[in-house]
Amino acid sequence: MMMQSKATSSFTKRKTIYISTLAFLICFLSACSSAPTGLTYYLLHATGDVSYIQEDAKQTIVLDKITLPEYLKHRGLVYQTSDTNLHISTSHLWAEPVDEGLTKSLTGALAVKRVSLVRPDHYASEESVHMTLHIDDFVSTYEGEVVFSGQFVITRASGENTPHSFVFTSPLANDGFSSSVKAMRDAIEKLAVDISKAAVSAG
Repeated sequence: MMMQSKATSSFTKRKTIYISTLAFLICFLSACSSAPTGLTYYLLHATGDVSYIQEDAKQTIVLDKITLPEYLKHRGLVYQTSDTNLHISTSHLWAEPVDEGLTKSLTGALAVKRVSLVRPDHYASEESVHMTLHIDDFVSTYEGEVVFSGQFVITRASGENTPHSFVFTSPLANDGFSSSVKAMRDAIEKLAVDISKAAVSAG
């Protein structure tokens, strides 16, 4: 009788452990499966951007540095909600840092104009034209447009610096971050026009 009681007690303990373990696994798997569903990632550059062959370029620019405002160093996409307020999304995120996406997008836009944009470690010619890019604002606004402003400085081989300020706006075709990203790409193409003209005259 005592042996039967021990067996029953042992079975009950095993059953309790089994149920507890099963409940934990269900909760864990449920949490894992639900966590990523609320996140959306965006690319600033288009994956179909035209690639370039350096030998075919009429001008090469070495991009030394890009500086960004603090609000663009976050992974969340930013929306200006009023004259004084910005909202940084926690569920709509850049798939890569903004400076990387900006470099890739600008490289593609300049390639169409036969201007090769390269990094310092990819191009060592002393005769090359160098550029630094400073971004003041790059944000979609409550007024239905993207504002892209800042300054780029072209440095000739002689060491002469020529600063160029820019302010571009691109209208949003629709509401939402996807439309904002497309308008941002359009603004980058406008910047590429100015850079290509400045680079050719500097070369």
